[in-house]
Amino acid sequence: MHELGICDALLKMVRGIIQDEELESVERITVEIGSLSGVVPKYMADCWVAVCDGTELEQTEFVIEELAGTAKCLDCGMEFTANLNDLTCPGCRSKKLLPLTGRDLTLKEILAS
Repeated sequence: MHELGICDALLKMVRGIIQDEELESVERITVEIGSLSGVVPKYMADCWVAVCDGTELEQTEFVIEELAGTAKCLDCGMEFTANLNDLTCPGCRSKKLLPLTGRDLTLKEILAS
């Protein structure tokens, strides 16, 4: 479960931003998770609760925005919304794909109160 390691790194990053920006408290943290990133949003949410337990961010709302991934078929050139569970071109059924979007995990926003 690499989500635990990601959440631990995210917590350190957020703490650094809080310190650098001299924020008094954080109301909400928003992350974007691409559907082709390999990160499972449900696991990410659960791991965030675990790493924040007993910290100053324990009561902070954690919002996950899921972004659809797109890919391009290297055989027929078709661009389409890709599904991680079925990485085949819907046009020609090729498995030679180039991911275009949806591989990122981004800290989108820290809302301070």
